[in-house]
Amino acid sequence: MSTSEFTATPPTAPTAPAGERLSPWERARRVFVSPQTAWEGLEEQVQWWIPLLLTLLVTAGMFFLLYHRAYLPMLLDQLDQQVVNGQLPAEQVDRMEQVYTSTPTMIMIVVTQILAVSVITLISAAVVSFGVGFVLGAKFRYRLALESVCWANLVTLPSYIVMAVIAWSQETMKGVHLGLAALLPHSDTPSKIEVGLTVFLDAISPFAAWNLFVLVVACSTLSKAPRRSVAWVLVSLYLALFAIGAALSALFTPGA
Repeated sequence: MSTSEFTATPPTAPTAPAGERLSPWERARRVFVSPQTAWEGLEEQVQWWIPLLLTLLVTAGMFFLLYHRAYLPMLLDQLDQQVVNGQLPAEQVDRMEQVYTSTPTMIMIVVTQILAVSVITLISAAVVSFGVGFVLGAKFRYRLALESVCWANLVTLPSYIVMAVIAWSQETMKGVHLGLAALLPHSDTPSKIEVGLTVFLDAISPFAAWNLFVLVVACSTLSKAPRRSVAWVLVSLYLALFAIGAALSALFTPGA
């Protein structure tokens, strides 16, 4: 009688579950309420343009809402100050006022703001990619840095609303600060030191801290780098860049 030979089949290893594919709405919700779980699927999904577009829409909307209420009064005050300082002939003020109140000027300014926000976002992603990918030596390509920056920037949108409320109530954008610069005394003709301190201290605010926290979580999760190391690198780069910006602002500000 022949014996049957049975070949044992080795057990199949369980397949790792694919990364969760979050909808943009769900990802945005998690960025605010659970940033540790907001980054699943970003290795495969290209979604950075969604939060960037939302940020640009909010920026443009707030500008149009506040232009005649807060921006224009500030611009006209600056013209008057230039006349007082002898930097602008008084006869040009009426002509400049007509330019500032025109619709093409409004559109030109908002387009400039949109371009500025876009360029700053792209540069910020390059800095983050440098810090995490080069300084820490983690595997972190530019596209993931851009995803991290754009999604983390969503938590700064509430600051736009707070600033809009303050500017609307004061009817000017001048003196609207959400950072430590709000504690500084402000004069009509600030000195170079005042300008530099204002720019640097404006970078230290609750919303900036929230933004950095979410960004650190995003970069650490996507790069697999230790969160503490990511935090040290990104906070150091953030403060260094704003220190440079403050120095440049002070340098190019006319005054004593």
